Amino acid sequence: MGQCAAQTFSNITPHKWLAVQKKAAANQVILNGDSGETAQQGFTFSWHYDALSPILTIPCLNRPLWAPHAAP
Repeated sequence: MGQCAAQTFSNITPHKWLAVQKKAAANQVILNGDSGETAQQGFTFSWHYDALSPILTIPCLNRPLWAPHAAP
């Protein structure tokens, strides 16, 4: 269990952000709004989308013990 380094995605236009939200919803992960936090299958993560930058940041706040920690 533990945190992982945040993943940052640049050049995320509003159109791309909408596509990310739709893809997540198709997998039962609801990303309401431009920032928030959710838990799914033992993982807890947050997201923050800044349309002015345009950057999407997704840190994993908690993961199950069986899930490997991503290499930096």
